[in-house]
Amino acid sequence: MTNQFLIALVSVMCFLSLGLSLPWSSDNEGEETFSIAILPDTQFYTSEVKGGKKEMFFAQTDWIRKNQELENIQYVIHLGDIVNYGEEDSLAWTYAAQAMYALEEPLPRMPHGIPYGMTVGNHDQSYPGQRAIRSETAYYNRYFGIDHFSGKPWYGGHYRNDNDNHYDLFSAGGMDFVVVYIEYDMLDDDQENMNNWAAEVLEKHADRKAIVVTHAVVGNNRTKGTNEKGFAEFSKQGARLYDRLKRLPNLFLMLGGHVGQNGEGYRQECYLGKTVKIMLSDYQGREGGGNGLMRLLTFSLKNDRMAVRTFSPYTGEVEEDDDSQFTRPLFVNTNANRQFDFDNDGYSEIMSFKDGVWTDQDGQTMLGQTGDIPVPADYNGDGQTDRAVFRPATGVFIIDGKDSIKWGQKGDIPVPGDYDGDGYADVAVFRPANGTWYIQGQEPIKFGGPKSLPILGDFDGDGKTDIALFNPQRNMLQIHMHGNQPFEGYEPNELIPVPADYDGDGRTDFAAFRPSTGEWIFEGVSRRTLQLGKPGDIPVPGSYRAKGSAQPAVYRNGKIILENEEMASGIAQPNDEIVNLPTAVRRHAMQ
Repeated sequence: MTNQFLIALVSVMCFLSLGLSLPWSSDNEGEETFSIAILPDTQFYTSEVKGGKKEMFFAQTDWIRKNQELENIQYVIHLGDIVNYGEEDSLAWTYAAQAMYALEEPLPRMPHGIPYGMTVGNHDQSYPGQRAIRSETAYYNRYFGIDHFSGKPWYGGHYRNDNDNHYDLFSAGGMDFVVVYIEYDMLDDDQENMNNWAAEVLEKHADRKAIVVTHAVVGNNRTKGTNEKGFAEFSKQGARLYDRLKRLPNLFLMLGGHVGQNGEGYRQECYLGKTVKIMLSDYQGREGGGNGLMRLLTFSLKNDRMAVRTFSPYTGEVEEDDDSQFTRPLFVNTNANRQFDFDNDGYSEIMSFKDGVWTDQDGQTMLGQTGDIPVPADYNGDGQTDRAVFRPATGVFIIDGKDSIKWGQKGDIPVPGDYDGDGYADVAVFRPANGTWYIQGQEPIKFGGPKSLPILGDFDGDGKTDIALFNPQRNMLQIHMHGNQPFEGYEPNELIPVPADYDGDGRTDFAAFRPSTGEWIFEGVSRRTLQLGKPGDIPVPGSYRAKGSAQPAVYRNGKIILENEEMASGIAQPNDEIVNLPTAVRRHAMQ
């Protein structure tokens, strides 16, 4: 082991052990928080070309072993292109085996070693690769075949008669997982059959959260250094694989490599309320064939968060740009049911605003001034609700005290939401004077009138905020391009719309509150009602007791009243404006 490597290893270990890159605090540590290590294309390390060295690969798995307990690493994923020359370089395969087999050595808390799996990339196939059936993978199966893994406690099974496509089973944080590996097949030798097999595995293990790995799933981000605005494009194989599996509710994560030009890409898809994160990491195009860069995904099940870190145990390099180090909600569709979570713990908090002072149970924060309208939303995609205000006098959004965006004018109603499904709230306004929605980055949409109340929600579960209104005179909820939902049998202006995801399916449900009687009305296939509240209460549905679903609640004299309990809100001033409703609904409720 070289002095350079020892210094680099100590550097990274010190950096990570200090917790400098962890996006949540130490009070969330424990078995419920665990990590998965990700090894991108190692082809130039094992083949020792383009500046790559086998020691870079060895450093990665050595770091994983030495930090298993510190980071609670429960599983390791190799993204493929293990070697560079497929069947033509037997020595490279021995280096790969030396690196990966090190993970199998017993550890104090893991007597069978650290579970791991590997996917087959095009460079792991016989030249020129590209095909799942007609390309040879003899060396891969010699070192990482069925015989090698069949006795491992995490090994689940395989497709056909080799290990090119296989799956693993592991548990962490009190949750069970299945990881499915699909061979590179860009020329479509066997895609449909492999995808069907993967679907069968996910269906068989429907009680396990599913990760799917294929060598080429998405390309680079459109804007280097950021995950914002413009998702990485699917590869052909990645698109077909996702389309086949998207109906299976346990799928939540897809990973791949292959594209090493910039080497980082992100997109997310949402189908029927279930969000899937899809990521590329591949650093072979960098100096030293990647310089040993790898990733660690750290999962907090308690707080419904996934943190991504990118670093090299070989050089000590740590990447900190926004597509190398970032946090995302883990399972929850934030457009439907993760709102007003100001501390990123997965639960809603009551927040008030008055003259630029934001108050919750943790204290007070200054942002804004008298006359500003509070417009909290998740503007940076990390799952945490950001404080923000809209200043009607100048038509400016001021977000978290940092960004100032000119959008709108006096008389507009701010309606920030994730209208394009990229995970970031977009600044937007509804202009009652002409019944038009103005969403940054989109063409204006005419929908509504002067007396309409714009509301927010993802009613169809596609991961996008829908353009929607409530007509208080007709007690009618209207969704642009979708249809209407009436609340029949009530007087004009008698109801307050309170749509939220009350059943936890990732889709916003139709609901209204009748303040005169404290009645909650839920419309769907059939109507149901709930008695909760009394005149003067403010409805504040939120995820107060269960992550991923909203509970009916009212705010009354400094307390949150739930169906079976009361909670202190931390808000002392009765005249403060409660921000836990969209602007128009909030103003309507407080009349």
